Amino acid sequence: MNLEKISEEELRELVVKSIESPKKRAIKTFCEDSYEGPQVCLNVIQPGSYMRPHFRYQDESIIHCSGRLISIWFDENGGLIKKNDLNQKSPYLLLPKQTYHTVVALEPNSAIWMIVQGPHDPNKFRKDLEVAPRENENYGRYFDLLINNL
Repeated sequence: MNLEKISEEELRELVVKSIESPKKRAIKTFCEDSYEGPQVCLNVIQPGSYMRPHFRYQDESIIHCSGRLISIWFDENGGLIKKNDLNQKSPYLLLPKQTYHTVVALEPNSAIWMIVQGPHDPNKFRKDLEVAPRENENYGRYFDLLINNL
């Protein structure tokens, strides 16, 4: 494994990248896909970023880095199960494997650390919630419903 760190300048660049991105988010991965230990990523998310609800095949830890976010959990039919604040007062969330979820940023430049057990296998990393719109589809109405239920 190649141990890395992130400088303040790199963090600022990641924030700018997230602001300029059509998806309104940017991610930095700190491990090679083949690393068998924890896969660590920093995800900077702007308000209005839509992440299609999905689950991981492994438990996932989410740790607050900055801003304010909400993690929303769903059942397999897309029904809302619960919401979890991610902020300085509530900085850690364990997502058990196969928990459908999404994360919504409520403040500009919000960021989370995501940790999933490796190695990274793109074929068994995540499964999208089929009833939720894809990120390349017209998801506006669906996203508005999510936001209005916060």
